[in-house]
Amino acid sequence: PSPMSGRSGAGGIPGGSGVANAVQKVGEYVITMSQDKWWKLFFSIIIDFIGILSYIVPVLAEVLDVFWAPISALLIFQLYGNALLTGVAFIEEALPFTDITPTATIGWLIEYTKLGKWMGMQPLRPHPNVQRLD
Repeated sequence: PSPMSGRSGAGGIPGGSGVANAVQKVGEYVITMSQDKWWKLFFSIIIDFIGILSYIVPVLAEVLDVFWAPISALLIFQLYGNALLTGVAFIEEALPFTDITPTATIGWLIEYTKLGKWMGMQPLRPHPNVQRLD
C-alpha cells in the first residue's frame, strides 16, 4: 500500500475520497490558523496572490481560473464565514480579467478596520479573542 492517502491501486491515481480529505484538512488548518487576525491577513494575501498568478500564462489563465475559483471561494468562506464575500470571490475568479481584485484582502479590511463598520458589515463568525482595529 502507498503511504500517500488518496492513491489507488497500481496506477496511483488520486481517488475522490483522498481529495475530499485533503480539502477538509486544508480547510480545518485555515480555520485554526485564521483565529489570529495577522495569520488571516497572511492567508488572504496568499489567496489573492495565487489568483493573480494566473496572469503569468495568458492563454491558460482563464482555464486555470475554472479550477481556482471554487477553491478560492471555499478558502474565503473558511476564513470569513460570509456568504456574500464568498460569492463575490467566486465570481471575481470565474469572470475573465477580474483576477486582479484582492477580494480576500478586502474581506480582511472589512472585518478588522473601520471600513467594515462604516459599511455596516460585521463578521459572521467573530472570534472572541480577536480585537477589531477601530
